Amino acid sequence: MDILRTISSYIDQHHLFKAGDRIVVGVSGGPDSVTLLHVLHNLSGKYELDLHVAHLHHGIRGDDADADMQHVQRLAADLHLPCSTAYEDVPELAQAKGTSLEEAARIARYDFLSRTAKQFNAHLIAVGHNADDQAETVLMHLLRGAGPAGLRGMLPASPLHKHPGYTLIRPLLSTSREQIESYCHSNELAYRTDLTNLDTAYFRNRLRHEVMPY
Repeated sequence: MDILRTISSYIDQHHLFKAGDRIVVGVSGGPDSVTLLHVLHNLSGKYELDLHVAHLHHGIRGDDADADMQHVQRLAADLHLPCSTAYEDVPELAQAKGTSLEEAARIARYDFLSRTAKQFNAHLIAVGHNADDQAETVLMHLLRGAGPAGLRGMLPASPLHKHPGYTLIRPLLSTSREQIESYCHSNELAYRTDLTNLDTAYFRNRLRHEVMPY
């Protein structure tokens, strides 16, 4: 339970939410978001939180993506939480916008989360970014030539760009990927593994699997 206390302390330190808040929780089915959901559910009594699970099918990985969505739906049902899902053809969106698959997926995901928040009458959207993601983000910004704001990395809470009125919160931002996987193991939490996260054709994956270990 040490990680639970650590995350709770981080939430309080950065005033990520207040008692009685409604929060949309973005859950992909991977270890980060599964831990995020489980932690917020465990803290929901203390903070009187009203949680709503949200999952976007990106239309990329066929049966695996279908199984991810079904897994998230089961998680939500087991916790007696409402769950919204949607399908987006991200490859088609990337082609239409003339952007990378990664960028199109990010756009689609935040569009969906903000729509869900509007339907749920929530202004907070929780995502599972962790300390390892933060290190990768800072390095990515450095390599792309970012200024001081970019090198600062992700914030514990920040406005959702292009969607005024909604705030992204990152309760796991000081928690390492190793701690997250340990939490899943200790609590016997099943999660899905997205094999595209191993594909070094993607810039962040090259940083994660090749540059960061070096």
